[in-house]
Amino acid sequence: MADVKATRMELLNTKKKLKLANKGHKLLKQKTDVLVLEFFNTLREIKKLRIEIGTKLYQAEEALIRAQSIEGEANIDSIIDSSCKEFDVEFENRTLMGVRFPEIKSIRSSSEHFGYHGQSLELDQATALYRKLLPHLLELAKKQLMLKKLGEEIKKTKRRVNSLEFLMIPNIKKTKKIISLKLEELERESFTRLKNIKKKQQS
Repeated sequence: MADVKATRMELLNTKKKLKLANKGHKLLKQKTDVLVLEFFNTLREIKKLRIEIGTKLYQAEEALIRAQSIEGEANIDSIIDSSCKEFDVEFENRTLMGVRFPEIKSIRSSSEHFGYHGQSLELDQATALYRKLLPHLLELAKKQLMLKKLGEEIKKTKRRVNSLEFLMIPNIKKTKKIISLKLEELERESFTRLKNIKKKQQS
């Protein structure tokens, strides 16, 4: 701090820096609050999705077991190998407080394969249940990616908040105080000098 210029202009600039730093600190704190709220909302949605997926997966597996008892595993494997496996998933981006997240716009498959090769009703049902699982699995993957990005952004924003709160702002305040004290000292010296000059003139 020894090289701090004790001028009115420097004091004015320091006050502006302090005001800007305080404003930045406030905005980053608000950003952190919004991101933390979104983080916990997303976490709740993930837990809910996992329960739903667990239930649907159990139902699909039960249906597949029933189909296997009728079709036989070898026949089912043959049907699966010859069926369409292509899905077209279209994404778009959503932005929250400057953080970009993927959003699933649409999911399309080239065709449905119910009744393929004269398969049983049980296999039709199992196929339908597994197909219905795909959007939920993609949604879960999206939410988990979102949670990861939110966590990373929260950590980064908190580091910036702490840097402003515990380093930058205190340093600017210290600089402002030093300049103010030096200016006061210069004013006292100037006043004393003028007073002495006046005394000499009067004597």
